[in-house]
Amino acid sequence: MLTPEAARAFLAAHPSVATIELVFPDMNGVARGKHLPADQIDKLFGKVRMPASLYNLDILSADVEKAGIALSRGDPDGFCHAVRLGPARWSGGRRAVALMTMTEADGSPCPYDPRQALAQVEARFRARGLVPVIAPELEFYLVDAARDASGRAQPPLSPLGNERLSEAQIYRLSIQNPFAGIIEEMILAARDLGCGADVALAEFGPGQFEINLTHVAGALEAADQAFLLRLAIRETARRHGMEASFMAKTYGDCAGSGLHFHVSVLDAQGHNIFAGDAPDRPNRALAGAIGGLKRHMAASMLLFAPHLNSFRRFGPGTYAPFVAAWGLDNRSTAIRVPATTGAAARIEHRLAGADANAYLALAAILQAMLEGMDEATDPGPPTRGEAGPGDGPLLPLGWGRAVIAFQEDPFPARALGAEFARCYALMKEQEMARLNLRVTDVDYDVYLRSV
Repeated sequence: MLTPEAARAFLAAHPSVATIELVFPDMNGVARGKHLPADQIDKLFGKVRMPASLYNLDILSADVEKAGIALSRGDPDGFCHAVRLGPARWSGGRRAVALMTMTEADGSPCPYDPRQALAQVEARFRARGLVPVIAPELEFYLVDAARDASGRAQPPLSPLGNERLSEAQIYRLSIQNPFAGIIEEMILAARDLGCGADVALAEFGPGQFEINLTHVAGALEAADQAFLLRLAIRETARRHGMEASFMAKTYGDCAGSGLHFHVSVLDAQGHNIFAGDAPDRPNRALAGAIGGLKRHMAASMLLFAPHLNSFRRFGPGTYAPFVAAWGLDNRSTAIRVPATTGAAARIEHRLAGADANAYLALAAILQAMLEGMDEATDPGPPTRGEAGPGDGPLLPLGWGRAVIAFQEDPFPARALGAEFARCYALMKEQEMARLNLRVTDVDYDVYLRSV
């Protein structure tokens, strides 16, 4: 946790900083907040107040009236505390970013704060003497700031000329190298914010890239870094006249973007509890974790695919799993196990889209793993080849289905807290209702003259 002394030392080391951006990740992972003059930096420690309802604004920034945070509770202020502080490289040294969390007046965690929800799950691991070790991988598209003639997003122009990216580019250095300066700037901006950003690579789609974070001990640390990495990518792209798209499906005929998590667990002696003796079979702890993830995957789908666009990413042959299955070094499965022995024994959770809130996705992943290990849940046999309907339960591949699965299962309340889960589901219901009122160009193109 950031201290007032450390904050003052930061300001002394960065005298050009005039403004501090107070950033709160809401339930959708949207960065909300306000600006604070740098000479008021001491307010970062409980002296800034913000309405608790800011966490439960829907994706269109509307209050979720049915949740009752504003109306029933009177929209009380929460007490805000900075947890980390770093320079906003994209601002030219004039601004800093303070990642914020919120507590109630009595000091208890705010029940609507995604950071606090994840903290509760992490505390359950620590109570058992266990520490999750996590490395997120984030895919995204760089898109032109200007839309095409039809108003849709389009790939950017290459920095080397006026050629617009238009074809598959997986691992192609000839595509990645012209963007190297921008990608490097993103990585440096993320590192300034305390993120262990390292590997970057060109992905399948035109203008699609991936930046990986190093393995870190602690779920909150990993989620904070994933959130701040996305912020650094977005703001750096804008500085170069582009937008960064974290939509799960930016272009209908191109690869979607995911947010993958590599997860292992250390015991009190620092040993990886997933490290077994057999290279082709998980040990008891790893098997239980996989089993728990499979059991609770459908109920958690709304956290991994939270938006209308999210479900465009899934389907056979897309590397976006649609079945609750696992496999040994099998990228077609929702749960990939790259290794079962040694320090590298871990799970790669491949279900979440790039649009997912890392705090909530990790809360669901870790709670499911913990319950599976406690109950020694049998994961069943691993899938070989592309996962299909015979390899596990089909996931609720539709926004409405995912909302129902979330509401009808008690698991989300255990992972997030009952009040958080209630408000989250109401938020998603409101978003569905509002977006359903929007008749799109597709409707007119397909149906206007044909039905």
